[in-house]
Amino acid sequence: HGLRVYPERMWVNLESSRGLVFSQRTLLALIEKGLSREDAYKLVQTNAMLAWDHGFDFRELLLKDTTVGKNLTTEELNELFDYTYFTRHTDAIFNRLGWKTEG
Repeated sequence: HGLRVYPERMWVNLESSRGLVFSQRTLLALIEKGLSREDAYKLVQTNAMLAWDHGFDFRELLLKDTTVGKNLTTEELNELFDYTYFTRHTDAIFNRLGWKTEG
């Protein structure tokens, strides 16, 4: 019924978080690598607050953090920052609703 989608605006909104939407995935990955939940949380939270308070890119901060680098490779970190993780079931959901998806 006249649903309007503005992909460009959606992208701006997503990027306005400076990558903070990936903080939970990063936290869980660090725990899987052997960090305690408390240490992983402190590491993620410290970098997240720097990103939020100063407008820095969260992924760039994590890439520069030596403790993160000891536990996650650049490739692993980049895989965590992939939006398709959050949209991987979209086509199936739309199909269940009877909506056609493109592609």
